[in-house]
Amino acid sequence: MAPTVAPYGEWRSPIDVNFITSSTVTISNLLKNEKTGQLFWNELSGATNGRTTIMTRNAAGVDTELTPAPFHARTRVHEYGGGAFTLGSTFLISSNDDDCRLYKVDTTTKEATPLTPENKAWRYADIEIHPSEKFLICVREDHTVDTPQTVVNTLVVVRLDAKEPNVEVASQTLLAGADKAKEESNNQPRFAADGTLYFMSDKTGFWNLYSYKAGGKVELVLQEPVKAEFQGPAWRFGSKSYYPLKSDPTKIASTYTKDGVDHLAIIDAKSKTLKDIPIEFQVIDSVYATTSGQDDALLLDVGSYNVPSQVISYNLRTNKYEVLMKSSTVDVPKGWIAKPEPLTFKTTGDLEAYALYYPPTNQDYIAPEGTLPPLRVLSHGGPTSAYDSSLSWTINYFTSRGIACVTVNYGGSTNYGREFRDRLRTKWGVVDVDDCCAAATYLVQRGSVDEKKLAIVGGSAGGYTTLACLAFRSVFKAGVSHYGIGDLEILAKDTHKFELLYPESLIGPYPAARDLYLERSPLYSADNITCPCAFFQGADDKVVPPNQAELMVNALKKRGLPVAYVLFEGEGHGFRIPKNVQAALQGEVSFIGRIFGFTPFDGIPIDIANESAIGK
Repeated sequence: MAPTVAPYGEWRSPIDVNFITSSTVTISNLLKNEKTGQLFWNELSGATNGRTTIMTRNAAGVDTELTPAPFHARTRVHEYGGGAFTLGSTFLISSNDDDCRLYKVDTTTKEATPLTPENKAWRYADIEIHPSEKFLICVREDHTVDTPQTVVNTLVVVRLDAKEPNVEVASQTLLAGADKAKEESNNQPRFAADGTLYFMSDKTGFWNLYSYKAGGKVELVLQEPVKAEFQGPAWRFGSKSYYPLKSDPTKIASTYTKDGVDHLAIIDAKSKTLKDIPIEFQVIDSVYATTSGQDDALLLDVGSYNVPSQVISYNLRTNKYEVLMKSSTVDVPKGWIAKPEPLTFKTTGDLEAYALYYPPTNQDYIAPEGTLPPLRVLSHGGPTSAYDSSLSWTINYFTSRGIACVTVNYGGSTNYGREFRDRLRTKWGVVDVDDCCAAATYLVQRGSVDEKKLAIVGGSAGGYTTLACLAFRSVFKAGVSHYGIGDLEILAKDTHKFELLYPESLIGPYPAARDLYLERSPLYSADNITCPCAFFQGADDKVVPPNQAELMVNALKKRGLPVAYVLFEGEGHGFRIPKNVQAALQGEVSFIGRIFGFTPFDGIPIDIANESAIGK
């Protein structure tokens, strides 16, 4: 059957909002009880309505919810969370988001016993149980005096054999601002069974693996530094980019990223060598060493552009794997999945930046001859995060409707070494903006997309880059900000503790560099914005509060520009509740269609102030 001819943006697709929220599952923090063979993991799906639960699978392969509602296995330490639970021999320890307490959960009876006192000002994360199982150590974040300058992070001890809830301070408290950014980034400390402490450091320009042994000797695990990243950005607790093997702690399974592709390897700490392990996936998000019978095995969170994220058990002797669980319960025919094209393009200063281009892809449709697709340029958050080639249903939601997407890894992104990451130092709002504009211009010049239908889209720090592109350049014809930053001075004064000093490295010290904060703030250059904008915001966002969006919305309204503002109650930094995820997608595609002159088949119009000014 011949494809139907229809304008870009009006193609019908099976990848709709119901598919995205009802058939996809987010799986994280997979752990295994080596004695019983039971698996434990965090799960978030449409069925849980934004609540993260802990699931378990027994040796017979039966899955059971270990923490039924209302238990919410999540932590908000650093606002980004991670490391919300860990595993003991017959129990697990988890944070409960509803009351912020730590609980001991019996893995057989499911009985949950509180370990920490009632105090919602105390949050806990990164839990490590001592081998004796008499106590645990974790991070406690104290919001008793809840300002960025007064929130306190402390290492604490919690007794597991105490009769009453308890917390004991284990280290000197750290106030926000107590330590400045250093030229070396150390992460992921992890003890091996022989007592060796391993950790990641980027002292040579790339994150490589180091060891620390009794006597205080620190050394690179490999013979020479490798120009590859052995970890990603450390925004969340609980990262696992490497893990010592169960059979031999001097052998470490690790993932590393080179040229935008993830690799799996075994590092031998004795011979100081690295051996690549064959694997068909392009993205490896976590590595956890376990066993499969008598063999060493790895639990890996993997994916590719056309394979939904899944957890596999990889046997290191046979080099074969078994799929344990999938993030999607439905297989979408490949005819609707866009294959990303890696791009390396020139940007300001004759430097190079990187991107992945996703062309419109739908086996049932072609566009009228002589037309080019609209383009969504995606600016990632962080801003020192990065895009990879893992399957994104959100991206394919747009590409399967005939809207091209490009994910830009601008200067400052992780996975390309410290030198590339440092391009953004004091240059936020300049380098990222230049690179996003250069990516769009590159695709226009090679004839891939319509120059008159370029949209810039981003969330969080990517939302700031979105607004900065509109305020300081004239490349884009529409902008969509998801919980983005409009006023950098407000960010400097009213951000959360974890990122309090972050703007100093990205812009400059405040208030000494106040003029630069104002100069780089889209809010104070709102008069330069000439195209329609849409804003999607969580009402409970503590990282980028709603006032950031509202100031921008009001400024653009006064100028008579078409502007939309959608506020989601009950949402923080990022949207989790299915109905809101759906509304954000359908609202954005409808908004872009209204600006660029097409009607998406499933778009739901959002209120646009000054709508009559569209096209003028």
